[in-house]
Amino acid sequence: MGVDLLLIFPYFYDGRSRHWQFPPLGIGYIAAYAKTLGYRVEILDCTFLSQDEAVRRIESAKPRVAGIYSMLSMVNQAKQLAKVCRESAEVVIAGGPMPSAYPEIFLDDFDIVVQGEGELSVSEILEKLDGRGESNLGNVKGLWLNGRFNGGKKSFTGPRQLINNLDILPFPARELYDNEKYKAHYRRNYKYTMTSMIASRGCPFSCDFCWRPDYGRVYRHRSPANIAEEMEEIRYKWRYDRIWFADEIFIVDKKHVMRLCDEIVGRGIDIEWECLSRVDLFDSELARKLRKAGCYKVIFGLESGDDYVLNKLMNKRIKVSQSVSAVKAAKGAGIKVGAFFILGYPGENNETMLKTIKLASSLPLDYFSMTIPYPLPGTGLYDRVKDKMDTFEWEKPIHGWDHKLLFKHEFSLMKLKYGIWKARFHWRMRRKLGPLYWLFKPYEFYTDWRFKSMK
Repeated sequence: MGVDLLLIFPYFYDGRSRHWQFPPLGIGYIAAYAKTLGYRVEILDCTFLSQDEAVRRIESAKPRVAGIYSMLSMVNQAKQLAKVCRESAEVVIAGGPMPSAYPEIFLDDFDIVVQGEGELSVSEILEKLDGRGESNLGNVKGLWLNGRFNGGKKSFTGPRQLINNLDILPFPARELYDNEKYKAHYRRNYKYTMTSMIASRGCPFSCDFCWRPDYGRVYRHRSPANIAEEMEEIRYKWRYDRIWFADEIFIVDKKHVMRLCDEIVGRGIDIEWECLSRVDLFDSELARKLRKAGCYKVIFGLESGDDYVLNKLMNKRIKVSQSVSAVKAAKGAGIKVGAFFILGYPGENNETMLKTIKLASSLPLDYFSMTIPYPLPGTGLYDRVKDKMDTFEWEKPIHGWDHKLLFKHEFSLMKLKYGIWKARFHWRMRRKLGPLYWLFKPYEFYTDWRFKSMK
């Protein structure tokens, strides 16, 4: 007998990088919720599988219902696996960021698209198919149905309200993940083990380049006790060394985060963790509290070294001075600091880009990532450049040198890559030379000139 529900994460890690790899939390939540209703559920996480092995496991599972996650870089894989699922599954469902944003492009390959949060929607689909109550899928909110369910016409059942009280959800079904493979990846590459969890959903900010079609702008957080309980499970049941909080933004409500830190300290949870924060919500008081509670790294979206770019182009609503202060506060509390930057945002010039390069290379960062702009559908950035798009190939680059420009840019890809190289090179030299870096200043001036002279 097959399973009631097979949830598939169609990402195939090719081993070309040491990048972090995390189990798919979204389908872990859906699996856990369906299990509370008595359904037999499996997760097919393709991260460490070949495509042939994934196909064999789908055929072996013989699911009654198959649900496949998709984000921008997974659309083709999701559609390919949907064809395999079709051979045994009664219903094939698409969910995740891309189907939520563009449901119509999935309805030829899938029976149903779940838009937004999926825990309640998927469980209600199962109950309808199982005969628990009336069977009309049109009464399940948050679904796009293909013609099979509505006399040949595609239809939308109406939006589903967001889950306001996240504490009602069971923790992700981590027993369905291949935890040992994830641990082996981290031990091999980092000498420790790490997994992810989320403490909140949604982001109330509106950065020009950010895309969030599933959880939206309504920020909701779990209670400190509920978060700490899952941290205990990760540490003492699943035996992970570290946690990455994969929230869209972890620090939104300072008082809430400080209460969480008190909860972690009060329970004596012995685990290190890291998170994302905005710079305008971070100060020395919070940094000390975070460090005491086990936070060893915070990552900021600094994005640019120019206030005009940050606010008029990116809509970040922060200042460079706040970036400098936040990094200083974190380092002062003994917390490692990472940062994200974007180089070559539409509307930038040589001087603004050099400010970003100099900020990235001069701050006492332990890590930073600098990329070229990637216009994701549904963002303000995409709307501004959509008429200049050269390709819609949304595959993620493995590292900086894999970047490709997706739209016609006034600066060449070679120039932008040189800028990224320059930032990282001077950052490494500052770390290596310390106070003697001034001896290296003539070369910095030379690379400034070369960058400005490139097309």
